[in-house]
Order: sequence, then C-alpha cells, then structure tokens
Amino acid sequence: MLIIHHMNIRRTDLNLLTVFEVLMQERNVTRAAARLGLSQPAVSSALSRLRQALGDSLLVRSGHGMRPTPRAEQLAGSISQALDSIESALAIGATFEPAHANRSFTLMLSDIGEITYLPRLIQHAQQEAPGIGLSVKRLVRARLWEELQSGSVDLALGWVARVHDDLAQRRLFDESFVCILRPNHPRVGRKLNLKQFATEWHLLVGRYDDASENFFRSLDGDLERQLTQRGITRRVAMRVPHFLSVPNVIANTDLLCVVPRRLADVYAAQGQVRFVPLPVPSGSFRVSQFWHKRFEHDQGNRWLRETIRELFGEDA
Repeated sequence: MLIIHHMNIRRTDLNLLTVFEVLMQERNVTRAAARLGLSQPAVSSALSRLRQALGDSLLVRSGHGMRPTPRAEQLAGSISQALDSIESALAIGATFEPAHANRSFTLMLSDIGEITYLPRLIQHAQQEAPGIGLSVKRLVRARLWEELQSGSVDLALGWVARVHDDLAQRRLFDESFVCILRPNHPRVGRKLNLKQFATEWHLLVGRYDDASENFFRSLDGDLERQLTQRGITRRVAMRVPHFLSVPNVIANTDLLCVVPRRLADVYAAQGQVRFVPLPVPSGSFRVSQFWHKRFEHDQGNRWLRETIRELFGEDA
C-alpha cells in the first residue's frame, strides 16, 4: 500500500529545509555541517526528522558521500527556489550596515583574481566591515550560472564569454598584456623587440581544453594570432595551467612570460620580476562582475558589488 506523506509547512521547522538544501549540494554530512555552522550530530538529526516527515530516505550512503533518492531530486529544485524567495523577500528593503554586519560572502575567482583582488579586498573588509567573512571558489565558467543561481556564490569576477539571461553583469575594466622577466635579464633591457621575443624561451600559462587534454588554450590568444601572421612561433620551454608559480619561475630563469598588466603590477611590486611592453599588439579581455538577478536588491550583495567597483573598477 502506498503511503503519501504530507508536511504541514506551518508546523515545520524551516531550518530543516535549509539543511536539506546544503546536504543536496555537498552530499556529505561533515561538509554540510561546516557550511551550516552546526555539529555533525545536529545535521544527522535534522536529516532524520526530514526522513520521518516525508517518509523517504532522501539521501543514502554511497562510497565516501551520499546519493539522493528520486524523491530528494524531485524536491531539491522547488525547495531551493522557495528558500531563495523567502530570503529575497526578507532582504528587500533591509538595511545593511557594513560596520555592524555579521555575514559571510562567497566569491568565485580565477587564480588571477585571487592574486590581484583578495589582498586589497580583505584589507578593506577588515577596516570597513570587520564582521564580514569571505570565502573563495575557483572560477569554473561551466558552473557559473548554477553557483550564482543556487546562492552558493554571491559574486563572480573575471572574464566570461557568454552569460545566462538570469545573470546580471557590470564591467570593471578591459585588461591588456605585458611581458614579465627577471630584473637582471642578460639580453633584454627596458624594451623588448620582436626579434628578442621570437628568439627567447617562454613560459606559457593557460589551461587544457575541457574536451581534450591534448589542446592547450592560452589566455593571450590574440597575441598568438598576431605572431602567426608574422610567421613567428613562441619558443615554449614550459607550460603551466595557472599563474601561482609564475613569478618564482621567472625570477630564477631567463624565461619570458606574457601576463595581464594588473597581475604584472602585483608581481613587480613584490620585487621578483619587472615587465616591459609587448613588441606587437596583444588584444585585451574584459573583466566584469556577475551576480544572479534575484539578488539585485539584496543590500549586502549590493554593498559587495559597489566595494568591488570602487576598489578595482576602471576609475579606481
């Protein structure tokens, strides 16, 4: 006999639904407890109460995590939308005073963003909003909409070619490229000519294509096309997927590396490298901030967006 369980929503602790939402995202009690600021037994107890109320296991153990039941997958989207609607309704018109706020924000950044934005942003937050907490997720463009729509990410910064209609965006600046090298490079002075660029060995930064790890995509594709038109191919000594190791490699070798200008400013300020203009046009890319339109009027999200614009926008 099929028994259908109905929850009396007015007698239900809505915090149980918040626990369910996070468990569906994390598929792990320990990680869910950490995100919620609860103990593992408290999360397990909440899941047990939900199972009893709904008459379904909802999430079952599978390997090192948990696997949702069909009933849980059916409920997940509707519950997330309902919780978001409640949160947005409560946030509209609510005041947000940075100096007294006690709230956490999650940013989605590339490795470039982590290097160039985080130190100044943290310093500003400590001075203007000491109760604010910041977390960072790696910018994965394929997951941008999902992360912002779910509310697990408040704001994303970086370059994104195509944006979902549900997302809002604001341009921060257009970024160009320069070439970094060690301060006492034996062959390159204050200027870098095309012959030197073609004959020196390079460190190339980029990523492997999602579809095939045999295809390496660099950020400075326009520069590559300019070189190809001149019959020049960079002599690549090393390829790395991110910028974190770049300054140390460049400071201890004679390699050249093309990087975004603002990143070069950070590297140069640390004294490990210097930078020179490129000998050919390199193109540019646009850096923007992105958020879901549901949070357009959220006062905390708006404060974060304005702070980012004031610190890193073109007019900063």
